Amino acid sequence: MKRAEELRENDRIADAEDHVRYALERYEDSWELWSQLGHILSRKQESAEAAEAFMTATTLNPGEFWLWLYLGYAQRDLEDYESAIESTENALRVESGQNELDQANYNLACYYALLGRNKEAMDYLKEALENNDSMKEWAREDSDLNSLRSEPGFEFLVER
Repeated sequence: MKRAEELRENDRIADAEDHVRYALERYEDSWELWSQLGHILSRKQESAEAAEAFMTATTLNPGEFWLWLYLGYAQRDLEDYESAIESTENALRVESGQNELDQANYNLACYYALLGRNKEAMDYLKEALENNDSMKEWAREDSDLNSLRSEPGFEFLVER
C-alpha cells in the first residue's frame, strides 16, 4: 500500500497501478487498495473506472467519509451530478469533523449549481462558507459555481 502511494505521489502512475492491481489479486476485499486504485485512475482521468473503484471501496467500508467524497468527485467528472450529490450526502452521514462537513457542503453547492438548482446550491455554499473562510477564495474562482454569480447574496458570501 505504501509503495503504491509513493509511486503515485512521484508520478509513476503506471507502476502504481500495476502494483495495486497485483495486490488486489490477493486482497480483493481491501477497501484501502480499491481507494488507492480510484486515486490512480482519477489521476489518469479514467473517471468511470475511478468511480467503480471508489464504489467498491464504499461497499467494503461504508463508514469512511473520504471514500464517499472521492466517489462524488469521480461522478462529477462524469457529469453525473445526481449521483455525486447522493455520494456526498452519504459522506455527510458519516462525517467526523467540521472540516469534512464544510468540504461536503461546498461540493454539494457545486453539484447543485451545475444542475442549475441555485437555491439548494446557495444554501449549501452559505453553510460551507460560514464555517470556513478559506473556501471563499475557491468560491470566487470555481467555475462550478458560475450559475450562482448573479444570485442575490453571492458576492456577500464570497467577500473577503
